[in-house]
Order: sequence, then structure tokens, then C-alpha cells
Amino acid sequence: MIWRCDLEPQAQHYIDKLLEITKEVLLSGRYVLASHLGSFEKEFAAYVGAGHCVGVGNGTDALILALKAIGLVSGDEVITTPFTAIPTISAIVAAGGRPVFVDIDPETFLIDIEKIPEAVTERTRAIIPVHLFSQMVDVERLRSLLPRNIPVIEDAAQAHGCSMRGRYAGSIGEMSAFSFYPTKNLGGYGDGGAVVTSDPEMAKKLSLLRNYGKESSDNIVLDGINSRLDEVQAAYLSIKLMDLENMNARRRALATRYKQLLQGTPLVPPVISSDNIPNYHVYTVKVLERRDELKQYLFECKIQTDIFYPFPHHLHPAYKHLDYKKGDFPHAEGIGEQVLSLPIYPELDERIVEIVCEKIHSFYGGQND
Repeated sequence: MIWRCDLEPQAQHYIDKLLEITKEVLLSGRYVLASHLGSFEKEFAAYVGAGHCVGVGNGTDALILALKAIGLVSGDEVITTPFTAIPTISAIVAAGGRPVFVDIDPETFLIDIEKIPEAVTERTRAIIPVHLFSQMVDVERLRSLLPRNIPVIEDAAQAHGCSMRGRYAGSIGEMSAFSFYPTKNLGGYGDGGAVVTSDPEMAKKLSLLRNYGKESSDNIVLDGINSRLDEVQAAYLSIKLMDLENMNARRRALATRYKQLLQGTPLVPPVISSDNIPNYHVYTVKVLERRDELKQYLFECKIQTDIFYPFPHHLHPAYKHLDYKKGDFPHAEGIGEQVLSLPIYPELDERIVEIVCEKIHSFYGGQND
């Protein structure tokens, strides 16, 4: 089977280092909030270009804690996109907020920042732009459009190593939330996440919130939760962070090959803005003809593909209470019927890309030259 994202080759590559660092952590006798986490937090903050990194349990918690840190209260509105992974929405609801959706740009799949000011009300407490699939939302442009100072929390769960005009994803908003789920460009071997910020007071608050709000064992100063990136995962991530730039470069090379080989098919490669250097977390194309039939054909050829995302969140039963209806966000609704994500990961052999594209050409009755 050709998997869309095969994690085994990367584990094989790192296995000796992983076993060595695991032994080191286990023998240290310190597994939570110790030296390996501290080292990784400094390394990742420096990589992103921010002042502070606070490691947490997962990417969803990263968003929840960021919202708690700005003082979100029940009923506050948080503007975001309906075309994203469910954790973006789950986090807003879990923090007590009300998601307010804005449609997407049908070319880039990113939230249409030009439409965000229309959605701002007196209840708007934050905006969560989602850096999706390959590239970044233009957060600097977004700020210039806002009618007042509203905190921007970047959802950078898919954006490790993306950059725009020389600034990395996670370095522009008041805070940024990252996931280190195994399939991410910088993925661990279990759950993990982080909040990045350049505000030292906010970093201090986040550090308290992730650990029950404890300033010391006998002094609880905030109503916090238990969400801490553990020492083993932090140590693993430090090892892989050193190779992130090379891994992203490999993804870009594979994406370039896909773009070349998909010419002459009804598959439209990702549209990347000229200001962006993408990381190709996934390689998502628009399929203009017979998307579902193509997906089934590729599966029969033992090629896994995925659809991210078939339904925008305003159409899910869980969010009926938001009072949106079909037709409110036509671009997000339409894109869900066209998108398809093809295999891509740093260890993928270029010959596999060629095989995938040969099968696509075959399905449409053409030849892959």
C-alpha cells in the first residue's frame, strides 16, 4: 500500500537516536516539566522567531490555553474559518467561546481575510486564522484590516516551517498554537503541542495555566488545567527539529514533481501566494472531474488518499446551535466536494510520486509523459 503519510520510514531513520534519548530520560528519573522540555521550548521558540514557547499536552489544548490566557469568557465570539480540522472549533467551544465563521478564498483554501472585518462585533474577543495545508494566512494584512485591537491567535498546527515575507508561522500573532501530532511536519511519537508568544507576561500565564495554575505546590493563583508536554516527547522533538528545514525542502521538491506530472489532468495543484514559502504538510489538489471515482480507483490501485475536509463545520450537527445554514459559506461548501490529498512525506521516493501520477493519467484515459 502506498500510504498518504507513512510514519515508519522516519521512525527507522531516527530509531537509534530515539532509543538513546529514551534511555537517558528514563534514567534521569524526571519525566514532567524538567530539562528536556526546557531545552526544546528554547529551541522551538528560537526556530519560530518568538520569545517564548510553552509545551502543552496537544494542539487542541494549545488553542484552549491561548484563549484562556486572553481572558475569554462564556459567550465571547471568536472568528475563524469553517474549513479546518475540528480541533480549531472544539477548542473555541471548550474555552467557552462562540465560533463565528468567515468564508474561504477558493484558490488558497485559507480564510478570506478581506471579509473578516464584516464579522467583527462588540463581542469579538479573538481571531484564529488557520494556516492550512501548505501556507500561511497573511496575518500582517489581517491586522491592518481590523477596526480595533483584537488578539490574533495563529492556528499553526499544520504550519511548522512555513514562512511569509521572511517571518515564520507562529511569530506574528499575540500567540500561536502548534500541534506535534505524529503526522505533523514536526511530529512526535504521541500527542504534544505548544503555545508560542513573544509576550513574557503571557508566557508566564500560559506556564501557570498548563499546570493547574500553580505558582508553587501550595499556591494556586489561576484556575488552570493539566496539560504538559512530557520529557520524552520533548526530547524526541528536539532531535527532529534539527532536520525540519531539510524535511520541508524535501516536501517542496516532491510537490514540484507532482505539479509537473499532473499537467494534462483535471487536478489543480495547490495555489501558493508569492509571499509564502510552503511546507506542504499535505499535498491537497482540486479535482475538477469525478473526484470520488478517482479516489476509489486509487484505493483499488493500493494508493491511499484523503479528503480534508468534506464538510465545513457550520453544516455539522454538533454546531446547529450556531444558526448557520447551507449556502452561508459557498466557497467552503464547494471546495469540500473537490479537494483530494495525495501521498506526501519527506521519505517518499520520487518514483512513488510518478506511479501515483501515472495512475491518475490512466484513470482519465491519458498518458503521463
